[in-house]
Amino acid sequence: MPNHTKETIRATPILELYRANNRFRKALHTLVREVANGHLKPDEIESYVSNSMEDIIAAESWLQQSLSKSKPGFASYLENFKPEEIFNRLLTKDDDLQNRVEADGCGLGGFPHEQPVQEVQNNFNILLDYLNRHTGMDLPFCDFFLTGIPISFDNLGLVLAGWLMCVEYVHNLKRPPHLAELQPLTKLTKPLLKNCQHLIEQLRQQHSTYIELTQQVEFWINEELEAMQPEDLGKIDTFKQEETKVLESAVQALIAGNWIKALNWAESRSKTDSFWLKHDRSRRIVWSLVKVAATLGQTIEQDVNPLQNVNSLREAMDYYTTTGYQIDKVHRYFEQQNFQLLETTLPYYAQLVTVKNILRQKYRTWADTLAENFANICVKSGFLPEADLQQRRIYDRLIHPLTQSERRTAYFIIDAFRYEMATELIEKFKETGTTVNLQGCYSELPSITAVGMNVLAPVQQSGKLTLAGNKGFMGFKTGEYTVSKPSDRVQAMGDKSIDNISAGRRKARSLTLSDVCHKSTTSLKQSCANAHLIVVHSKEIDGAHKPPNSIRRGQAKRGASRGTTPYDAGEANVDIATFEIWLQQIKSAWHHLKSIGIQEFVFTADRGFLLQDETTQEITYGTKREPQRRYVLSDEPRQENDTVTVSLNALDYEGQQGYLLFPKTTAVFATVNNQNATFVHGGNSLQERVIPVLTVSHQQAASTPKILKYVIEAQVEPELFGFSRIKLKLKPESISLEGLAFVGMEKVNLALRVHDRADILITIKEAVGVELNNQELYLQADETWVEILFDLRGNQDERVRIEIFHPDNVAEIEPLTLTSYFNVSGALIKDKSSSEPALKSNNSDWQDSFSDANIKQVFLHLDRHNSLTETELNQMLGSPRQARRFAGNLEQYLTQVPFSVKVETTSNGKRYVKY
Repeated sequence: MPNHTKETIRATPILELYRANNRFRKALHTLVREVANGHLKPDEIESYVSNSMEDIIAAESWLQQSLSKSKPGFASYLENFKPEEIFNRLLTKDDDLQNRVEADGCGLGGFPHEQPVQEVQNNFNILLDYLNRHTGMDLPFCDFFLTGIPISFDNLGLVLAGWLMCVEYVHNLKRPPHLAELQPLTKLTKPLLKNCQHLIEQLRQQHSTYIELTQQVEFWINEELEAMQPEDLGKIDTFKQEETKVLESAVQALIAGNWIKALNWAESRSKTDSFWLKHDRSRRIVWSLVKVAATLGQTIEQDVNPLQNVNSLREAMDYYTTTGYQIDKVHRYFEQQNFQLLETTLPYYAQLVTVKNILRQKYRTWADTLAENFANICVKSGFLPEADLQQRRIYDRLIHPLTQSERRTAYFIIDAFRYEMATELIEKFKETGTTVNLQGCYSELPSITAVGMNVLAPVQQSGKLTLAGNKGFMGFKTGEYTVSKPSDRVQAMGDKSIDNISAGRRKARSLTLSDVCHKSTTSLKQSCANAHLIVVHSKEIDGAHKPPNSIRRGQAKRGASRGTTPYDAGEANVDIATFEIWLQQIKSAWHHLKSIGIQEFVFTADRGFLLQDETTQEITYGTKREPQRRYVLSDEPRQENDTVTVSLNALDYEGQQGYLLFPKTTAVFATVNNQNATFVHGGNSLQERVIPVLTVSHQQAASTPKILKYVIEAQVEPELFGFSRIKLKLKPESISLEGLAFVGMEKVNLALRVHDRADILITIKEAVGVELNNQELYLQADETWVEILFDLRGNQDERVRIEIFHPDNVAEIEPLTLTSYFNVSGALIKDKSSSEPALKSNNSDWQDSFSDANIKQVFLHLDRHNSLTETELNQMLGSPRQARRFAGNLEQYLTQVPFSVKVETTSNGKRYVKY
C-alpha cells in the first residue's frame, strides 16, 4: 500500500484486506537499483548499495541529493530521449545527434556554435556516460571491442550493438565466457540487463540491420565464438554461429547414432522463437528433418528385439498394437518428410542423405527381425488366429448387429489402411457424446486387395472361405454368386442384413470415398436417403495409379489360362505424400456423413503394406513370372531358404488346394513387374497383416445447423525457392457473426486441391504461422494472414488453378478458386508404357479473368496459334504504346492463363511464343 508500512497499516480499515492477500516485497537494494537505474552510473549505485546504504529513508535522501544535480547543455538534451531513440540515431549516424555532440547550443540564426576539440570530447563523454547509465557499457569494453581503434561517433553504434549482443550471449551461456574481457558482463544488475534485452529485441525487429551487425560483431569476438560448444549454449541464439554450431552438432549426432542428444536439441529449437530460424526457411526444414530422424532412431533403439518371449498370435497382436505400430508410424512420417522436404539446396544435404540411409538400414534390420520372429510364431502356433482376430468375421461380428438396430451405419472399407494410420484419427474422432474404439485384426493370407476387400463382406460360412475359380484368388463364393467386386460385396451385405428387414428400408447404399468428400451436403443426403447401411469403398491409390494396359492385358491372359490372381494395383508406384491426403479424406468423409445423421461408423482395411527402398532384399524363385512380390501360390509344398509355407487348408480355405510361400523377412521375390514400387503387400509381416477396426459411435445424430459462416481470402505471392506461394486468412462472414466464432470451433481446417483433377497432387511444403497436419491447415478466424509454400505434381507439365476448401464441412465456408494459374511439374511416377492419356483440364474459364477485351484477344490468339509477332500485337491493341504497356505487364497477365509465354527477339522485332 502506498505511504504505509506493515506497522502503520494496522491502524487503518484496510487491514483485513491486507491480511487476506499476498504481500509482494522487494529487498531495499533491489528497490534502490531499480529507482536509480538510468539516472546514476552503475558504479555509483553499486558503491552506495554495498557500502553506505542504511535504511529506506537514507536511501531516498541519497537519491534525491544525487538526482538534484543540474544537467546543463548536451546532458540536458539527452535526457529528453529514451535509450532506444538514442540507439537508433547512433546506428543511423544521425546528423542532428552528431552536430549536437560537436556543437553545444546555438548561435545567432539557430546555427550551432563550432566547439573546441576539448568541448567536443566533453560532449562525447556525456554521451558515453548516458549509455553507461542505461546499459552498463563501459570504456574497458569499448577498448577491448575495438582493439586499438579509437572510439568515435561513427563506430559508437556498432560498439553499443556489440555490447548488447555480448550481454545477451554471456547471460545465455551455461558456463563463464571464454574471454576474460567478457566475464564482467555476467555481473550486470537485473535492471541494466532488462534494459539491454529490450534494446536488442528492438534491434532484432529490424532484421536486415541486425543480420549485418551480428556479422561485424562476430568478427570482433571470433576467439570467443570459436571456443563455444553446443552444450554451452542456451535457448537464445544471438549470433548465427551459435545456431550453426548447434545444428551442425545435431546432424553429426545423428550420424553417430546419438539420437537422444540430437532429439533434445531439435525439440529445444522447436520451442524457441529463434531469430535465425524465423528468417531462414532452409534451417527450419533441416531442424524438422533432424527431429523426425532422431525420433525414429530413438524409437527403434527402445525396441531392438521385437516379439521377444512372445509365443502366440494374440500376444503378437498385443505387442504390435501397443508398441510395434509406433515405429512404423514414425518411419512412414520420416519417409514422407524426406520425400517432401529433403532438397539438394539445403545446408548439410549430403549429411542428411547419409542419415536417411543409416536410418533406412536400421529400420530394415528391425522390420526383418520382427517379420522373422512373427513367422516363427506362425509356424509354431498356426497362421490363422482365433475367431475374434479374423478379418473374415468382422462383418458378422460388428456390422450385422448394427444393421439390426434403428441406428444408421457407415461401413468404410479402405485399401491399405494400415493400423498405425488409424491411430492418427482417434483423437480427431473424439468429441462429446462419442465413443471411439480401436482394435486390431489379422488380414487373410495372402494380404492382397483381391482377398482382403472381398472377405469384408459376409462370405464366411462357419469360419470357412470358399475360393472361386480353379486357382488363385478371384473372389469368394457365397450362395449362388461370387463376391469379387464392390457391387458384389454390397449385394452380399444387403442379402444378409437389410433386404430381410420388413421396415421399408432400402438396400445398402454404396459410395466411394471421393463421392462422400466431394458431394454437397444436400446431394449426399439425397444419395443416402432411407439407406440403413452405407458402404464406403476407398481404393484411391489403386484407382489413381492403374497399371499399364500391357500389364493388365498380359495378366488377364495368364489369369485365364493359369488361374493366377489379377494385377493387384496396390503395388503401384504411388507418391508417399498421398497417405496424408488419404487420411484427410477419411476424416472429411466422417464429418460429412455425421452431418447428415449417420450415427455408427466402422473403419477397416483390406490389408496393410510395407514401404520399400534400396535396403529391401530380393529373393530369386524360379522364373520372374512365377511369384508375386511377397508370396508364391504353389501346387506343391515347397521349402526354400528364408521362407515359410502354409497350406490353403490350414487357412480354412475351401474350393482349391495349394500352398502359399512367404519370405520370412521383409524381402521380396524378384518379379517382372513393380520392381520399383513405393510399397508392397501380400506377405505375412505384421505391417501387412494387422489391420485396424476403428468404431465411432455417436449418441445422437448431428442436427445442429451450420451457424458458423466464414470467408476465405487469399493473395498470390511470387514463387519462393521454386515453390508456389500464397497468403490466406479466414474471417467471419459478417460482423454479426464475429461474436459466434467461439461457439464449437477453436480452429477451422482448410486444404488445397485442383478441382476435378485427382491426377494432380498438391503438397504443402511449409505453412508459416499456422498448424499443418496431414496436409490440412488449421486456422483461427482472426483475420491473420498466413503464408503457404506448396508444389503441384502431375503426369505432365501444365498450369492449373487451385481451390482452397473446408474439407470437414463443419462450418459454412464457400470454396475459393484462385484466378491465378500455378505451375504443375510432370514429376509424378508414371509408367512410360501406359497408353492411357493424362487427364485434361477444362481451362476455358481463364478467358473471363480479363476485363480488357483486347488483352483477352491477344491470349486467345496465342492459345490457338501458339505465336504472335510484334506487328500483330500492335494491330490487335491499337498502338505501339499499348503494345509496350502489354510487354511491361506480361508477367502479371501470365498468372491469369493456363500456359506460359516467352519473348523471342528476331530481325523483325519481338515475337511472343506459347509453350
